[in-house]
Amino acid sequence: MQLKRIEVKNFRCFTTKTVQLDNKIVVLKGLNGAGKSSLIEALHYLCYLRSFRATSVRDLIRFGQEGFFVKAHFLASSDEMIDYSLQVGFANKKRLVKLNNKVISSFKELMDHYRVVTLTEDDLALIKSGPDVRRQFIDQAILLQDQGYTQRLRTFKKILQNRNSLLQSRNCCEQSCHLWTTQLWEASQSIQKQRVAQLKIYQESVNHMLFEIFNESIIVNLEYRPKNGDLTDNFKAFMARYTDKQLFLEEMRYRRSLFGCHLDDIVVTFQGKKSKQFASRGQQKLTILLLKIAQLRAIEKQRGPAVLLLDDFMTDFDEEKIQHLCSFFASLPYQLIFTSPAQNATFDHQIKQLGGVFVNLTV
Repeated sequence: MQLKRIEVKNFRCFTTKTVQLDNKIVVLKGLNGAGKSSLIEALHYLCYLRSFRATSVRDLIRFGQEGFFVKAHFLASSDEMIDYSLQVGFANKKRLVKLNNKVISSFKELMDHYRVVTLTEDDLALIKSGPDVRRQFIDQAILLQDQGYTQRLRTFKKILQNRNSLLQSRNCCEQSCHLWTTQLWEASQSIQKQRVAQLKIYQESVNHMLFEIFNESIIVNLEYRPKNGDLTDNFKAFMARYTDKQLFLEEMRYRRSLFGCHLDDIVVTFQGKKSKQFASRGQQKLTILLLKIAQLRAIEKQRGPAVLLLDDFMTDFDEEKIQHLCSFFASLPYQLIFTSPAQNATFDHQIKQLGGVFVNLTV
């Protein structure tokens, strides 16, 4: 897949804007407020129908306007050589999505044609923030490849809700809770196994890339840690642990389930040390960058190539790492679109050497 151009109207700071993107490597440059991140956001929104930095769709509308319009032109694959257009309009509190001027309502249909993976400064939360961010990341990674995963998550949430309702009722006892305990454990096991399998793929991919880029053994580990459980347990062993730890009494005290995949965490270590406490900012960003590229590769196997969007993410790397990374980017079979807020002679020189183009935006 390769983007050719994007058109926006009344989106964020833009009244109307058309930007050509028809190159393997595109760098959006300009001063703060010129709209670099807004264009990345628009490209991201076309894929996920939500923003990576706004909680309300109203925040995407230019001040004083009632709606916005975003349209991208792209090639779905190098083999097809067919021009596609994908557009999203939002007006009167309603959203309309069209692919080649035909209305679509299925996320699967959207992902079958248009795919992006986005990397922003906020993605450092994968290391710095709490477990919920890491669970959301791995769940989205699985969802992009397995549409059935959505139903498994919904089933789990419904079981969890019912079990919590029982724990909050006056009629709750360990015996009456047993059925929901069984169902919650089984639903958790299904999701946990899929998460662990996906993490294993990502870990192998990240470490392979680290060696490929820097020709040295830098090790990143992604360890899945269940809360109040053990992935090797069968249900009988879990119940023995559940009873021994008097977990039910704790659940009655707090009136909520204290085990399940909704509480699990993923520990990211860099060279054997927890990235959150010991890795430098550059090491944290490198780990996340390679995780996103691993996600690109996983999506390609299931659906086809995607585009990598990087919003102001090449800071904090020294000149040597920038040189290595830029050469690695050029070797990838994906289109890359960067934003660059400041002059960086090493980065700019590398991009020019690799045939990249610069798009200068003005306020």
